[in-house]
Amino acid sequence: MIHPRDAAVISFDCYGTLIDWQSGARAAVDAIPGLADVDKAALIARRLVVELVVEHERYRPYDEVLALSIQRTAAEFGVELSDETGTAFAESIADWPPFQDAGGFLKRLATVGTPMAILSNVTRASLAVSVRKLGGSFDQLVTAEDVRSYKPDHDHWRELYRTRGIESKQQLHIAGSIAHDIRPAAELGATTVWVRRANEPIPDDVEPDLIVQSLAELGDYWRLHYSR
Repeated sequence: MIHPRDAAVISFDCYGTLIDWQSGARAAVDAIPGLADVDKAALIARRLVVELVVEHERYRPYDEVLALSIQRTAAEFGVELSDETGTAFAESIADWPPFQDAGGFLKRLATVGTPMAILSNVTRASLAVSVRKLGGSFDQLVTAEDVRSYKPDHDHWRELYRTRGIESKQQLHIAGSIAHDIRPAAELGATTVWVRRANEPIPDDVEPDLIVQSLAELGDYWRLHYSR
């Protein structure tokens, strides 16, 4: 496990790691009258699968991906949503809240002095809104809008390495998604911390360097093991 001070950059996924997309998306779904009688938990889970399909059809801005994914998913559940409703769902990203432990963790981590970055699948405008909510300071933001592709493709990481002039082994990547972040980061040779907030099953095909249940737990781990 790389010491936080020894990393060339500490990078994060945003949504699911710093921002609570699940509660935000659930609130946005609850606000759609046409979905009142739908199994919302099943719809939200299915929307994630549909989102991956939309992302890999061709590059679209993430706002469009969100709108299309909710419309296509609702159609599978027998509900046709208007373009206006799809757009409203996409715009709800501005209301998605930070996890309670995110802001304090980022402020403490900033005192370490290691550059911090976010690698995210959203647009620059959406990410800027979320960063302001987090109250943190990041040295670099790499979005799908910048690289014209979506994680788990490796382009976010390659852009980070190119612009910072570093190798993958110098990166410490912290994320909540195995599929979108931990697996591709590990494939490239980065050190990985999996923030396993939902107590998901641990996969057999990838081994994070560290598994924690929250950023608060990660902060406690670092204080215990890396205080110097």
